[in-house]
Amino acid sequence: MPNISAHMIVAVEVGKRLNINSDEFIRGNLLPDITSIEDSHHKISSGVYLVPDISFFIDNLDLNNDLYVGYLTHLLLDKHYLEDYLSVLYPDENIFSDKLIYNDYDYLNYQLVKYFHLDANNISKILAEFNGDVLIDKLESNIKFLKQKQSGETKYLDFESFSKFLSDISLVICQELRDYLGR
Repeated sequence: MPNISAHMIVAVEVGKRLNINSDEFIRGNLLPDITSIEDSHHKISSGVYLVPDISFFIDNLDLNNDLYVGYLTHLLLDKHYLEDYLSVLYPDENIFSDKLIYNDYDYLNYQLVKYFHLDANNISKILAEFNGDVLIDKLESNIKFLKQKQSGETKYLDFESFSKFLSDISLVICQELRDYLGR
């Protein structure tokens, strides 16, 4: 699954395009990564990656609620990231197995935040105000990752390719949400 900055970038872009201006939408976009695995988004295994079963969630989420529209936005990015981005770059390899992909995420977070003009402090403030059953340690680590400023050489992800993917996939996800939401 992509890093928190990728999820927040897509959430902000989708929110702008669909005129969803609520903090609940931003919170919902992180929710799959900070709930217990049983309640989360790992519902179906596909190929070498765990790809979310979007139809399962469409049938089980209240899409009149911005929190759950954010949740669905997260799942759609995960699905496209795994099926349309990573599987093209690494068709026969699960790049999560050696955990080095997480170093790439650390190195790319700050670059992505700057490139997309993401207000990490404001988003962190929004995320810190969860009113629900979340895993606090996961929430806090995601907020920390969003604000970190590490740099280094990536192994799997290229900044230009990844940032282009995020821009392009935001448009795709907007259209998918319009279809699901009837907007």
